[in-house]
Amino acid sequence: MGQFDVFRLDSGQLVVDMQTDLIGLNATRIVAPLRSADMHAVLAGLTPVIEFAGEDWVVRIQELGAIPQTELKMLEGSLRAQQDRLLCGLGILIHGV
Repeated sequence: MGQFDVFRLDSGQLVVDMQTDLIGLNATRIVAPLRSADMHAVLAGLTPVIEFAGEDWVVRIQELGAIPQTELKMLEGSLRAQQDRLLCGLGILIHGV
């Protein structure tokens, strides 16, 4: 399990792990949901559109949340190649720029 890994929750929802691996807090992880790009608005910079598993997804950075690490069981892949865009969205959420 690592930062920018994508997991499918038991509900079917895809989430990306946004938390650094340098912090040894193992009880929870900070995640952002992936939503269908066809059904959700895109806010420039804040909600990057990424291609994952052959589909376009909006990463809803503004919906960050902590979930128990035990819910991250089904690893689907990684968005590490998109880390600059994901961190830019996080910067916009926190700093406004």
